[in-house]
Amino acid sequence: MNDDRELFASDPAPKRRSRARRTAVAESDPSPATVSEAVATLEDLRAAGERFIREQPLLAVGLAVGLGYLIGRLRR
Repeated sequence: MNDDRELFASDPAPKRRSRARRTAVAESDPSPATVSEAVATLEDLRAAGERFIREQPLLAVGLAVGLGYLIGRLRR
């Protein structure tokens, strides 16, 4: 077996640089633009789920069966 000398260099591997310690950044109060409220209500989510089941019943059943299978496997 012929070894390629370029792959087995005698130079030691370079040492990793230590991470610089960072000071904690003081967080200010979040601005009103970054605070988000719930966009969808439970009724909106329910309507979207029902619409998904009506439009793509095979995919919905397949996802339900697959999820049930995974839950069953995890419980064992």
